[in-house]
Order: sequence, then C-alpha cells, then structure tokens
Amino acid sequence: MVTEIVIILILIVLNGILSASEIAIVSSRKARLQAASSKNKGARTALELKENPNNFLSTVQIGITLIGILTGFFSGGTISVYIAEQLNKIEALAPYSNQVSVLLVVLIITYLSLIIGELVPKRIGMAIPEKYASFISVPMNVLSKIVKPFVWLLSISTEFIVKLFNIKINQNAVTEEEIKALVDEGVDSGAIEGIEHDMVDRVLSLGDKKAINLMVHRSKITYLDIQDSFEENKACIIADEHTEYPVCDGNFDHVVGLVHVKTLLKEYLTSKEMDLSKLVTPIPFVNENTYAYNVLKTLKIAKVLQAVVVDEYGSPQGIITMTDIVASLVGGFDSPETEEKKTIRQREDGSFVIDGSFQLDDFIEMFNLDLTEEDEDEIGNLTTVAGLVFLLLDHIPEEGEKVMYKNLEFEVLDMDGHRIDKLSLIVKDPASDETANID
Repeated sequence: MVTEIVIILILIVLNGILSASEIAIVSSRKARLQAASSKNKGARTALELKENPNNFLSTVQIGITLIGILTGFFSGGTISVYIAEQLNKIEALAPYSNQVSVLLVVLIITYLSLIIGELVPKRIGMAIPEKYASFISVPMNVLSKIVKPFVWLLSISTEFIVKLFNIKINQNAVTEEEIKALVDEGVDSGAIEGIEHDMVDRVLSLGDKKAINLMVHRSKITYLDIQDSFEENKACIIADEHTEYPVCDGNFDHVVGLVHVKTLLKEYLTSKEMDLSKLVTPIPFVNENTYAYNVLKTLKIAKVLQAVVVDEYGSPQGIITMTDIVASLVGGFDSPETEEKKTIRQREDGSFVIDGSFQLDDFIEMFNLDLTEEDEDEIGNLTTVAGLVFLLLDHIPEEGEKVMYKNLEFEVLDMDGHRIDKLSLIVKDPASDETANID
C-alpha cells in the first residue's frame, strides 16, 4: 500500500507541474520573454511555446488526463481495500465499509489534487510566470515532441468537430482599452510613473483627433499679405511675435505660402526693398478630417512646422502647427496670458468660465460626459463648446441665454459679433440638483 501512496503523491505533484506550466506560459508577458530570450535558452523556448501554444496545451491536457486516470486506478485498488478492512473492525460501519472507504479515498485524493495538483501550482505560475515558464519550458518542449502523434490526432479531431459546428476562431488583436488597462496596472504597481500614464493616454487619444480638432481657426490667425506695405506687415510681426507666418494674397482664402522671421530679418538687413512674394516657401494643405498622426507625417515630409487646414470645398479653415500636435501629447505650454484664455477656470461658487473655442473632445473628457452612440452621431461634426451651444439653441444667442445639456447648464456670458466668446458653466448633480465640483 505504501507503494501506491507514493505513486499517487508523485502523480499529483506531476499534475501540479503541468498545471503551473500551463498557467505560466499563458500568463507570461511576451515582451519580458523577448527581453530575456537573448541570454536565456529557457526564455526562448517559452517564447516559442507561447507563440505556438496548440501543441503545448494539448500536451498538458493529455498529461493531466492520463494522470487523473492513473490516480483513480491506484487509489481505487489497494488503498480503498485496506481502508475497508479497517472499517470492518467497527461494528457500526461494517455494513457500509466498502462505500465509506471509496468515499474517503475520493475526498482525500480530491483534496490533495486540488491543493497540490492545482491551486498552489497555479498560484506559483501566476506569481512568477516568466521565471517559471523559462525554467519548465525545455522539458515541456521535449514532452511535446514525444506525444506529438497523439497531439496531432487530437488536433485533427478537434478541428473536425469545430468545423461541424461552423465555429470561427478569431485572432483578436490588442485593443487600446487593453493597453490602457496594462498601463493602469503598471501605475498601481509603481512600475510606471503617473506622467508616463498621462503620456500614453494622450498618445492614444491623439490618434483619434483630426486636424479640425487641433487647428487654430482662421479668425484667430495673423498672416502677412503680399498686397500690404512693408510697414503694415511689420506691425503684424511686432504685435504677435511668431516665428513663422502664413503669407496670403489679399485674404486668407488665398494662402500662397509661408515665411520665417529669420528670412525676413536677413532680407531686411541686406536689401533696400523687400519683395515678400519672393521670400515665400511652400506650405502643405491638409483636409480638416485628416487624423493628427497623418498631419504629423505631412509636416515631416514637407519639413515645415505648419499646414493649412481646408474643408471639403478646398476653402482654408485654419492653421495646424507642430506645436498644436506636441501640446496634445505633453500638455499645453502657453504663456500665462494665453493660458487664461484657453483653459476652463472654476469660480468660487463652483461654476466655470469657459472660452467658446475650447475643444469639445477635451471638454467631454474633462467633465466625464457619458455619451451614447446617438449623442456621438449628433455632435460628431462639432469641434468647440461654442458649436455645441449653437446646436442646442438652434439660433445665434444673446448674452444671458441659458441652455441645458445632460447635467450641464450653459449661459452665454459674452458675444463677439455672432461668435460666442465666453460661457458660464454649472455642473448639476443629477441626484441633488446642486452644483457639483470637478477636481
């Protein structure tokens, strides 16, 4: 009987090794295995098993099934007979000795199998997946080759049955949500800094933004006009102090190119008469629906820092610069004067003052608005908060007009002609109908 007990314990331990191997290979991070593969043969083998898991998982399943059969065979023989003989000595249990002995053997084997053969090994495999996978991968790979004929038979049978049920197996790619979840996990564990987390969020968010979401609208652009005198253009340069200016012929509908202040300065110092049209360099044009990273690619190819954004009719709508794109990645770095115009400021009473040109997608993210698909379709073509208010009111508003959107109450504070310049915003608590603060 001692021999049977030893065999059963060995089988349970082997079951644990297989269970830990399975969970370790599946749970291990591919990037970590790749990093260690250059110096560690086990990591290379583990990476191969992870990239082609079918044979490995089938091998594990064959091993676990075979161990279960052998465990039942050895436990149901000598051990249960021995226990039944001992129970026969107890008068009250003698009539049920066979049934009770089988029940006891099943309970004991089940307990040991769960603890030693499943739970503890899997906990170890999950705790140190890459380390355990590197350690066990070589012998598991050898075992996979030994049982390869059986694995082949199982694979053929499995694929045949799957095809009978017309089940299609999809190879799911990694999604943005999964990447964000991994980054969140890294922040919680301390492996990733908070600023790195913010950068990853911005990188992923920027991919969904279009040129129209990042551009400076034509109404706010300072440009040089080849029809203006030198003194008029000089006044524009002194007033705004940019490094580059778009150059137009009459108005912004006719953008002819771009000029750098260094070029202007050099021409000013070396020439008596300045011909602005001869100093212009080409400027690229991008559609307003072009995604940010494609705009970035265009700027890199053209080797310039800004491009003209045009609508579907080819009419210029604004300018997008490298600074606009970089600011979306690392956050704004405007001067205090421009910062006050662009940001949302919270007042002492809990309400907010917001610029009408504030980007709508940033606004939605800041106030955690839960939008349905219908909401997204309705406001999908809007780019600013002012555009949202115009949509809600369906007319050009007057100062003091109010409108609600979900739990947000907008009030028009200031109009600049037909343009909404400033808005007041109150966030209502849906439960208490009181103003809520946004941290």
